[in-house]
Amino acid sequence: MPRKSPLDKVLGKLDDLDEVNLSNLVQRLARERKLLETVFDVIRDGILVLDQSGIITYSNQQGRRLIGLKPELGEKVSLLKAAPDLAKSLGMDRLSEIARPEVVVREIRINYPEKRYLRVYAVPIEGTLTEKVSQKDAGITVVLTDVTEEKSNVEEQIENEKVTSIMDLAAGVAHELGNPLNSINIHLQVLQRSLMHDGLDTKTKTKVEKSLDSCIKEVKRLDSIIVHFLKAIRPTIPDFKELNLLDIIEEILHLKEKELSSKKINIQLDAKSKEPLINGDLDQIKQVFFNVIGNAMDAISVNSDICIIISWENDYISVQIIDRGEGIKKENVSKVFEPYFTTKKKGNGIGMMIVHRIMRNHGGEVGIDSKYGSGTIVTLKFPRKEIRHQYLEQK
Repeated sequence: MPRKSPLDKVLGKLDDLDEVNLSNLVQRLARERKLLETVFDVIRDGILVLDQSGIITYSNQQGRRLIGLKPELGEKVSLLKAAPDLAKSLGMDRLSEIARPEVVVREIRINYPEKRYLRVYAVPIEGTLTEKVSQKDAGITVVLTDVTEEKSNVEEQIENEKVTSIMDLAAGVAHELGNPLNSINIHLQVLQRSLMHDGLDTKTKTKVEKSLDSCIKEVKRLDSIIVHFLKAIRPTIPDFKELNLLDIIEEILHLKEKELSSKKINIQLDAKSKEPLINGDLDQIKQVFFNVIGNAMDAISVNSDICIIISWENDYISVQIIDRGEGIKKENVSKVFEPYFTTKKKGNGIGMMIVHRIMRNHGGEVGIDSKYGSGTIVTLKFPRKEIRHQYLEQK
């Protein structure tokens, strides 16, 4: 005798019901359906029910949100059309129908309606894995869990560990370079003093003294670079003080005045009358602008402009550094903050990584918009001074 489904059992009893009882049963079923839909709509996981052809016959609110299912498409829409990345993970791009439902557990990345990571759990609706399921009944239920934040946290942790390792290595190399430089500097000073008592003629002595002076200056310059490099890659806990961003920008421009003049670069500084005040570490914020403005200068040719715009956006002070240089290729924009990635021939690939780290430690943001062949906009967002005060008071 063929096995009866739960629905067959219910239908079999309908013949025994009178009109009143039937009406009560219909109302009860409607209430239970409404209750179940309400429960499904408030849970955090997305739920999709597909028939044997991959048509979505039911979806809860979270399910529709995760796959970007538009109301105007209706509920009877193909999963392959609504969410091709998800459909492909279930093998629906290769099969016209779900011929043999099976349990599917995997993580996938979808790009629509936005980039996110989903944990997919799909199971047959009818039968078990050991039973033969007819083509007619071979639907599946798909449960979707959004694991984007979880994935992002893991990736961020891995990236932080990677950056820390690289910085430790770079600091070790810088330290090793510093020792011989100190030794060279000492020997140069000894030679310099020896010249005072040597019997060289005046002309030769002058030449040697000039060469020694140049060597000593270069050694000191390299030593200064290493000191600043070590401070930059191993930033201490920010020493927060009231800072005026306009003052810092003008100081950095003054430091780069000779280079700006030699390349005939024109700086257009657009700042409102309102003072752009933040709380931050002076040396670290200087480092941010030194790196970003330096990159803009490297990106452009002679007789070009760099535009710096300071504006207020709700709780942030925004500073945009705009150049009309070569720009960055689309596939490389996301790599800019990675250690040792550079688009410059003589770049070391740590400048923007340092900028990103300092901005994050200050509760700020850094973003890059670039179009290859047109130029680049670097946007720095700093929490306003009063906003940071409120945040610290709440803590």
